[in-house]
Amino acid sequence: MTVKKKVVVTGLGLATPLGLDVEENWEKALAGESGISRLAYLGAEKSPVQAVGKIKEENWNKIKEEFKEYVSCEGERRTLFGLWTAKSALNDAGVNQDKKYSNRFGVAFAAGLGITRLEDVQNFMNKKGEFDCDQFSKKYKNAHKESIVKNNSNRAASLIARKFSLKGANYTITSACASATQAVGIAYKTIQRGDADLMVAGGADSMINPMGLVFFVLLQAACVSSSNSHGLCRPFDRKRSGLVMGEGAGTAILEEESHALKRGAKIYAEVAGYGSSMDAFQVTAPHPKGNGAEQSMNAALKDAHMKIDEIDYINAHGTSTKLNDSTETLAIKKVFKENANGISISSSKSLIGHFIAASGGPEFVFTVLSVERDQIHPTINITNPDPKCDLDYVSSGKRKRPVRAAISNSFGFGGQNATIVVKKYRA
Repeated sequence: MTVKKKVVVTGLGLATPLGLDVEENWEKALAGESGISRLAYLGAEKSPVQAVGKIKEENWNKIKEEFKEYVSCEGERRTLFGLWTAKSALNDAGVNQDKKYSNRFGVAFAAGLGITRLEDVQNFMNKKGEFDCDQFSKKYKNAHKESIVKNNSNRAASLIARKFSLKGANYTITSACASATQAVGIAYKTIQRGDADLMVAGGADSMINPMGLVFFVLLQAACVSSSNSHGLCRPFDRKRSGLVMGEGAGTAILEEESHALKRGAKIYAEVAGYGSSMDAFQVTAPHPKGNGAEQSMNAALKDAHMKIDEIDYINAHGTSTKLNDSTETLAIKKVFKENANGISISSSKSLIGHFIAASGGPEFVFTVLSVERDQIHPTINITNPDPKCDLDYVSSGKRKRPVRAAISNSFGFGGQNATIVVKKYRA
């Protein structure tokens, strides 16, 4: 029987509305600082969505300056976010792109669906208001640089591999809001079975544009309130009114233990288990009994060979939507039974918004830091507790407590579910 390799985390990288540095993000998260602000695009006053978790303009300019060679030919926000966090994580891990190792270094990266820009729809319409296929075939090179025509979902994973000479396994995951957590899980499994020594894993996304926002308005999943933007994302609160869109990326370096030890790498934590499932219920709603979420968590715990009383913290999917938060609460109760009330739970989305395909990236980073440092960031904006959401959501500020092991949940549209188990590293 093949012995499974131990997988550890040796590097972290973030780009969120809270900042571009991991420590800055962590300190602001612990302080309960919101990165959500008012939508500021030209004509945004007409938008039903008024609050977003957007990367600050000065930070976006910093990213563009760092990767100026790609700005004119690539330019897509999510791809550049991915490059930034991949470089940050590799630097944090102390990895030099040595050619003799590059065939054993790979990428598993999440990205959302490509964007159809409104500019392109307008530019390729004829006088009758119809899309002109003939005109498009002749002038498609004039499409916006963030258009799906120029940037398919695999763009970030392929460019990260090219930029940093990562010639091993390469995966692109596009499975709605579960994407980045599935990417981390696939990276973990790739190393565990001996097919790679190191994987760059995570996700990047940006849907803060008219076409990206309207999908969630039509699904009645987006918050359309115009009140104080900092307080609009309120997971598990009785008055929650929908998700708040965010953008950015989160990346981790996963590495086989002996490879990390040989090069003297700092080890944050161990990735101990992964589970994934499909609701097979409804595209736009989770199973009302939380069956898929329950199955995903159980599968991850089984893979980690861990008992329900060994988990101290859950970084919840916690979207601030009516259906998700109560369903996730129910699933946690079903999995952890009498231990559920003793688990600390928080939602990173309350601080930075919902990154859609990339959401599991920064949430995994925060989960790793909680395990390493025995600290948990709060879920902000819970002012009207929901009787259906009656677990410990760390709603009164950061918490210091031993975190032996934690799980990070991501449950996506279409019924995709993914769970990662992280535990303290023991040599």
